Amino acid sequence: MSPPPSTTMKAARYYGVHDIRIEDVPIPQAKEGQCLVKVAWCGICGTDLHEYEAGPILCPSASKAHPITGETLPVCLGHEFSGIITSLGASLQGSWKVGDRVVVEPVISCHSCYACQHGYNNACTSLGFIGLSGYGGGLAEYIATDEQYLHKLPEGVSLQDGAMVEPLSVAMHAVEQAGMKKGDTALVLGAGPIGCFVIKTLIAKGASTVICSEPSSSRRRMATLAGATHVLTPPREGDIIAQVKALTEGNGVDVSFECAGVQATINTGIGALRPKGVCVNVAIWSIQPKIDMNALVLQEKTLKGVICYKNNHSSALSYLASGEINLDGFVTGTAALADVVEKGFKELINNNEQHVKILVSATGKEE
Repeated sequence: MSPPPSTTMKAARYYGVHDIRIEDVPIPQAKEGQCLVKVAWCGICGTDLHEYEAGPILCPSASKAHPITGETLPVCLGHEFSGIITSLGASLQGSWKVGDRVVVEPVISCHSCYACQHGYNNACTSLGFIGLSGYGGGLAEYIATDEQYLHKLPEGVSLQDGAMVEPLSVAMHAVEQAGMKKGDTALVLGAGPIGCFVIKTLIAKGASTVICSEPSSSRRRMATLAGATHVLTPPREGDIIAQVKALTEGNGVDVSFECAGVQATINTGIGALRPKGVCVNVAIWSIQPKIDMNALVLQEKTLKGVICYKNNHSSALSYLASGEINLDGFVTGTAALADVVEKGFKELINNNEQHVKILVSATGKEE
């Protein structure tokens, strides 16, 4: 692959609420232990939307640097992305080569806190992400990144699918942490990107029944595309619990997944469980919910929180390579980097229910 034609590139830089600017910045150089990656596709995540509308949250501020990256605003956004290696830093020639197609696992951790020392770097007390906390991002033409963050994209898996490996890994981690077994029944509350990918993962791992509850008609269609056994419309919380129990011989589901971050859905996720069932909270909350502890205690149900992923990217890539998980139909829009605010962020904010994933490309085409 030929070297970059110039010394500058376009990047979407986040300055604060409703302030993302497409700017010319220097193309980074691959240092010792790094690869320079030409970004192919980058997804816009719900976390990115929260930053745009109400941040900085996970992003550092203009006055307070992220404790690991040391960076302050502005930062380049984009943490769900794929690309192609264009050059190598020293010491990498044996592991990687120019032309390798890669995806980035963006979790940044301190490696010294209790969580990191015990193998839970996804729960790091200073948790950060490439594309939110610094170290560049996928909403740019290039990124230089350490090899520890890279995974090779298997043959036959497209660069567009590669840009969805990060949210698929979130879903796979959630299902893994639920302790779901082959033949189990499941309820997924919310059919946004993560909810749809949780459905996909449950089916790939052998769930016998996957029920989805989603108020939006367009997202219910996406839940059906994902393979949900039953798709319910929630007029009222109690109705969904009754319907779920009717579909599970009156027992309730083995596992449930709260993917919406809404009071009614966490109530439903707990209420629709069988005794000793597990409700996994996947959503990030903007308000503090109320939890009915007696609903948990009296039937020994478990409410479990999960964050991002831990060693799930390789598994996600394997499922895509084998065809056990297929993501066709879940890219509901594309945009050029120059149009990322209008055709990406604002489109998702104003027409959120019409989309699962909008992918952005600096070149406007897949390599």
